[in-house]
Amino acid sequence: MKILITGGGCREYIDSVRVVTNSSSGRTSAVLADELCSKGNEVVLVTAKSAIKPQNKNVKVVLFETGEELTLSIKAELTSTAFDAVIHAAAVSDFVPESITISGKTVKAGKNAPKLHSGSEMTVTFKASPKIADSLHEWSEKGGNARAKVVCFKLLNNADEAAKDKAVTSLFSHSKADFVVYNDLSQITEKSHPFVILNVDGEVVAEGKSNVELADVLQKILSRGDFCVRN
Repeated sequence: MKILITGGGCREYIDSVRVVTNSSSGRTSAVLADELCSKGNEVVLVTAKSAIKPQNKNVKVVLFETGEELTLSIKAELTSTAFDAVIHAAAVSDFVPESITISGKTVKAGKNAPKLHSGSEMTVTFKASPKIADSLHEWSEKGGNARAKVVCFKLLNNADEAAKDKAVTSLFSHSKADFVVYNDLSQITEKSHPFVILNVDGEVVAEGKSNVELADVLQKILSRGDFCVRN
């Protein structure tokens, strides 16, 4: 199979030196890329510049920093090549800085904004980011494979069953993903990375304790010949 994987966290610029980011290390996507490539798949990994990188030299690595760069890289790959599957594990920023108000003056936020002076109170206004997951099927179709399988990730922290079900159902609804991999940050340790994979009917199709197990399960799910695309 030809598989596109995304990983790592976005860095969104407040000004030319200050950023808003998250704690994603990119470890999961790096392991998935290594494992799936070792199983004979052609793997492209779109990952953050600061993320952990795969060890397998046969993995094509495309780097990004901001959410906009991530979006453009994914779109470019999917619309130019027919991928069989997309595993979207990147920690995309839900909100990005739009403007900064300091000392009564408001300026546009972003990488090109001048470094702001310290010592004064600063207010940053954020805007919602587009949902990359919502475009993965569309871009895959433009690239020549309308039947590409899309796997999205949902990470919560100390969530109860009701919160998990609501979040996963919402992700399926707006992204039209074929599978969702659910993790809870409170359960993740250096030695264990529990996961649950759900299908569009909300049924658990697989569970495991590590990223290596996740790669093995995804290999089986994605290579199934009887797979039916969600309408």
